[in-house]
Amino acid sequence: MKYAIREYKGKNVDLSKLSSIIENYFREENFVTQSSQHPRGYVIQAKKGGIFRTILGMDRAFTIVLVGDSSDFKVQIGVGKWLQDLGVAAIEAFLITPVVAFVEVPESLWSFELEHEFWQFLENQINLGIQ
Repeated sequence: MKYAIREYKGKNVDLSKLSSIIENYFREENFVTQSSQHPRGYVIQAKKGGIFRTILGMDRAFTIVLVGDSSDFKVQIGVGKWLQDLGVAAIEAFLITPVVAFVEVPESLWSFELEHEFWQFLENQINLGIQ
């Protein structure tokens, strides 16, 4: 998986609430999360924690980018480098040049099933209407 994009039009979704819902979804799945807002959108990162991963330098994270407005937005998910400081410069890297920001990681390291479950969860939330 490099990254996947889905576009939503005419859904009238509060992106701030959607960002919080996504972050909570990953927390409930026992991920460490961080998020940041930018005038162009939101970035949420989620990674599995633990001392073993830290020692091995496994700094990869699911990275979700929300770009657009409530009636016309995109959701991108991919694997990116876990950023210690998810500040303005970092978030701009994801929002302006997402192809460069995501890294290619073999599928075996990241669960295809988790991505599939995430998309199902997200679609349900959007269809329920987050306003």
